[in-house]
Amino acid sequence: MSVPDVSVPNQGETTRRGVALIAAGVGFVVLYLLVTVLSSAVASSALPLPDDPAEEVRDWFAHNQFAAVLTGGLQVLSVGCLVAFAVLFAGTARPSAEVAAARRARLWALAAAGLMALSSVLGWILAGVASSASVGTVSVLRTANFIAGGTAHVFVLGVFVLLASRVPGFGRPVRVFGYVAAVVSVLSLVSLVWYIGAVFILLGRLLCMAWVISAAVSTTRKLAKGTWPQAVEGG
Repeated sequence: MSVPDVSVPNQGETTRRGVALIAAGVGFVVLYLLVTVLSSAVASSALPLPDDPAEEVRDWFAHNQFAAVLTGGLQVLSVGCLVAFAVLFAGTARPSAEVAAARRARLWALAAAGLMALSSVLGWILAGVASSASVGTVSVLRTANFIAGGTAHVFVLGVFVLLASRVPGFGRPVRVFGYVAAVVSVLSLVSLVWYIGAVFILLGRLLCMAWVISAAVSTTRKLAKGTWPQAVEGG
């Protein structure tokens, strides 16, 4: 009968993993929240909503190019931290079932990051062409910008949280929290047919961010205590 191989990181490696995991989670949250603070400080007014007149959207991007570039830059950095979190989290996996689950979750984190990056690029394009673009072009770009970084990003982020929360090793509170965050994120799809449903975008995003922080702390604590699954299944 074969005996499972056991791989147990030393204390120094465990500490570094934990610090990096928490730093990535915090970076994901803080950099995104800075969008509101810093962009508001440099913009002449609040960014018009997608259902506002296209002329207002065009004027805002034409006169707030730096704010648009700053917003996109911070969003890209934020989801860069999300990718780092997902990669680091997958790196803590040891049993084969845990590895497979973490890798599936990582793919959805990459997709969520890609959608936010697309939203940022569309925002940068808007800032560059708004002064000369037609109202119709601005409307299409702004709608795509909103859906990519709002509804679609939050939906995919929710799927990432759902899959990551199912990784063996998490306790019931973290797992249930992940389910709640995922359900609210999926409800953000309502905004595609009913704009008031956009409240689920904000709530789902915040819940997913909170879950990432709680998951980072939970994983780090269990790694430090040696209670995070570590055995590698042997043949």
